[in-house]
Amino acid sequence: MHTDGALAGFDCPTCETTLAPEDVETTCPECGDPVTPVFDADALTDVVAAETDNATGIDRFAPALGFDSDAGLVSIGAGGKTVIDAPSLAAELGVDRVRIADEGRNPTGSAVDRELAVAVSVAAERDAEGVVLPSTGNAARSAAAYAGRAGLESLSYVPSRTPFVEKAMTNVHGGELSVVEGRYVDAAAAYDDADTDGFPVGPASPFRQLGAATLAWDLFEREGSSPDAIVLPVGHGTRLAGFFAGLQALEAAGHLDSLPRLYAAQPAECAPIFTAYQNGVEVETWETPDSVIGPLEIPDPAVGSHALDALAASGGGAVAVTDDDALAAAVDANAATGVEVSATGGVALAGAHELAERGTIETGASVLVVDPLAVAAESDILRSQLMSRGI
Repeated sequence: MHTDGALAGFDCPTCETTLAPEDVETTCPECGDPVTPVFDADALTDVVAAETDNATGIDRFAPALGFDSDAGLVSIGAGGKTVIDAPSLAAELGVDRVRIADEGRNPTGSAVDRELAVAVSVAAERDAEGVVLPSTGNAARSAAAYAGRAGLESLSYVPSRTPFVEKAMTNVHGGELSVVEGRYVDAAAAYDDADTDGFPVGPASPFRQLGAATLAWDLFEREGSSPDAIVLPVGHGTRLAGFFAGLQALEAAGHLDSLPRLYAAQPAECAPIFTAYQNGVEVETWETPDSVIGPLEIPDPAVGSHALDALAASGGGAVAVTDDDALAAAVDANAATGVEVSATGGVALAGAHELAERGTIETGASVLVVDPLAVAAESDILRSQLMSRGI
């Protein structure tokens, strides 16, 4: 990677310094705190304006990501514009427009493909033999796919409650699994205690934030405007932080008139970022996580501080919804829109409902709801929600 293109480096708010990409592996080498990407606005303008013959999705942004060309990216087609209008939801929420970013269309069925495409590419560029990470399941599957493409090994620590399809497909893609009894916190502890030589591509990786920035570019680089509000389901805060960095770069480059308000939606049964936002304090570990929505049951967010910064800087906020409300919102949206909204996406959708009911999202607003996951991984809990209705 290099800083000749749009990637200027990584900022550490604690040390108040910008680090070159080659000086970063995960967190700040000086203080150990999370870092976040910084972009050169003029260079990003050049990247956005450049004609790309065959590159699609995130491949188009290779120079902005610090690669010489799309050939530097380990690519299997991640990215692209995945937005679908949902007029019935707009009527239901009482707003002008609702769109869903259906990120389940990515190659392994998750928005995390954007993140792992970049992180694994960096690992390959640095001649790593393999990658290693803790995961609730989706990132394990994605890491295995991209590592296999790059000729690298992958090892993921996942909790035993990870859906079978994610564990199975991780193995099918050639990845190795360490299945840890319990929940994500147990898998993360096993990862921390392990002595592994792989390049770390877990949720603290700034290169994953770099990949998440491409969601903002894919959605808004040619529009010149953005929705009034964007609601994202949030676990570690990695995607929110990277997405916001991408939005800031677009605004600085003159591709957005103004920043949208960002809202983090979390399950009420595990909501450390929401709680910190509400109380105006730093993110603290959630003592008793108990949500059926596994990808968001993250009691100790890896980049929670950056997520809070993004919410404050955008003028947005946070919302917590019950599992039942999230599942109901997802099931109802599947029936009303035809879009396959996941349970994880249902957290954001239920959050949008609550924000609209409060008047936080005003009548006449344009709203984007990000669904980061294909519904197949969570179809069982959605079906259970239907059964609870007697269907």
